Amino acid sequence: MRRQPPDGGSGLAAPPVEIAGLLPGFEGSDIAYAMERAQRTGVGADEVLLAAGAVQADALGEASARMLGLDFAPLVGEEPARSTSRPAYADLVALLRSGLMRLPDGRLVVAARGLRLRELAARLASRPELRRALLLSTPERLASLVRRRFAAALAEQAAFGLKRDQPRLSAGTLGATRVLFLVLAGLLALAPLLLRLLPGPLALALTSVTALMLLGWSTLRLAACAGSAMQTGPPPMRDDRRLPAYSLIVPLYREARIVPQLVAALRAIDYPAEKLQILLVIEADDPQTAAALAGHANRPGFEVLIAPGAGPRTKPKALNAALPFARGSIVGIFDAEDIPDPDQLRRVCALFASRAGTEIGCVQARIAIDNVADSWITRQFAAEYAGHFDVLLPLLGGCRLPFPLGGTSNHFRREVLEEIGGWDPYNVTEDADLGVRLVRHGWKAAVIDSTTGEEAPRRFHAWLRQRTRWYKGWMQTLLVHGRRPLALLREAGPGSGAAFVCLMGGGLAAALVHPFFLAVLIGDLAFGRPHPDELSLVAVEGLGIGVFAIGYSSALLCTAIGMRRRRLTGLWRVLPLVPAYWLMMSLAAWRAAIQLVTDPQLWEKTDHGLARLPRRRLHLARKRPRDSAAGRRPPPQGGA
Repeated sequence: MRRQPPDGGSGLAAPPVEIAGLLPGFEGSDIAYAMERAQRTGVGADEVLLAAGAVQADALGEASARMLGLDFAPLVGEEPARSTSRPAYADLVALLRSGLMRLPDGRLVVAARGLRLRELAARLASRPELRRALLLSTPERLASLVRRRFAAALAEQAAFGLKRDQPRLSAGTLGATRVLFLVLAGLLALAPLLLRLLPGPLALALTSVTALMLLGWSTLRLAACAGSAMQTGPPPMRDDRRLPAYSLIVPLYREARIVPQLVAALRAIDYPAEKLQILLVIEADDPQTAAALAGHANRPGFEVLIAPGAGPRTKPKALNAALPFARGSIVGIFDAEDIPDPDQLRRVCALFASRAGTEIGCVQARIAIDNVADSWITRQFAAEYAGHFDVLLPLLGGCRLPFPLGGTSNHFRREVLEEIGGWDPYNVTEDADLGVRLVRHGWKAAVIDSTTGEEAPRRFHAWLRQRTRWYKGWMQTLLVHGRRPLALLREAGPGSGAAFVCLMGGGLAAALVHPFFLAVLIGDLAFGRPHPDELSLVAVEGLGIGVFAIGYSSALLCTAIGMRRRRLTGLWRVLPLVPAYWLMMSLAAWRAAIQLVTDPQLWEKTDHGLARLPRRRLHLARKRPRDSAAGRRPPPQGGA
């Protein structure tokens, strides 16, 4: 391409130092566009060209090094100076965040781009002697060096960090408590029969304790039903200069078939590509997904990481492995099949930047099932999600009470994640655990009015495996945070502690006891119930039937209201089958209780990309992905 003079003869202002070395390979109009967009988004002009795919990171780094009079460090054989064979994890994170690395010979490598290069140029102009002690590299080169050189330290932290540093908050230290839970679950299941054998006052006392927890679970739902549809959060932030750097982490395993859809959904997100980093985490034994990513995600902004083999093979371990490489001040989590609203990230930023956002550590978007019509199971799943994410969670978030986060579409302040120790690799529903740990560390979670479309299992076996994993993780979460109740109440507060016990404990108790209570109730109706002599036993039966009726009513009402808010039709096809769906959930709960003892870290994978009638996916296929890096202008075609 023709070289355009960067002076007044071409009508251009002098280009900033980060792209001055690229002028021989670019049209003047392309340079002008990069400078204008950099000013509009608050980044370096080199970051605009990089995000548009007009230049490679190494070419940028080498050109900038020439302009600054520094040597370029490819960081292939170099090794940081250190005093121990295995550096502390915090030192590695600091190295990645600062972009500064001391070499054994005393020289300092600076991995910088954009506005930091302007600061470096100003420093060198005032102190030119620093050129002898500095080398320039790229953030990508530095991250690659850290992954190669310190793989063992990173793997140890990802798999065992929380268990080592905060053992009382890790499901990896439950031990015999898991067996005790199974025993208590068995006693709970037999309670409808055992209560007939106990003395009246004792039976009434035990029934009252159980009923209190179950009624608390139902009361939360009834309170949510009584509230209005909460449109939480301010409108999306539109000023690109105010938007922070954002990192999205997407763990994948055996997801090759859905990679094209995933990449299209992520590209459709309305956020400046210069400020958006997408980390795709795969397993070492998944070459099919790796090949699919190589073919579809080989574009600026996408980075592929390999999760370490140490420790349990779980999603939270993969997330921990990616966290130190996240450059954004906000970290969002998506699953492979997700299709988020395009403005979801802007809504998150607006809430974090608001006055109310100062105490919020996590923002949860609403999740909706988009393959509703695939089967009766997907219809029940969609109705259940509507009640949970559109009715219950907005109430809990609005009241600043703890709630189990969704496994996807949750967005964290990065420093909060690092403060609380990241995810627990030993908890198979890391989202539920993290929702409680946030509150225990003094942070709140909020729900925004933004939706992510997700695919539900449409066959019973796939549904059972997924729901078993969820229940097992909720059991782990209840045991971890309930084994020291006084500490929970002290750290979370009495109200939050009580809400957690009612929500998590009540839900599990309801699922475990439901089929046995139902069997006793049907038996009494069919064969006649015994007539107890003691008034207290009459009260036991009345209390049990009352709890049963309130539980069913609250759940059905929550489902119906959620379906109306989500605009799901076919209520008459959903509600009659809810009792059958609840029995399926009880089966999954008991399967989870047994698996909690026999294989607590087993992660039963849910296959995706099998939906037959995906509404949001069909919409995405018809919609052309937006290239937010280049805006409405085609990307520059540089020769660098």
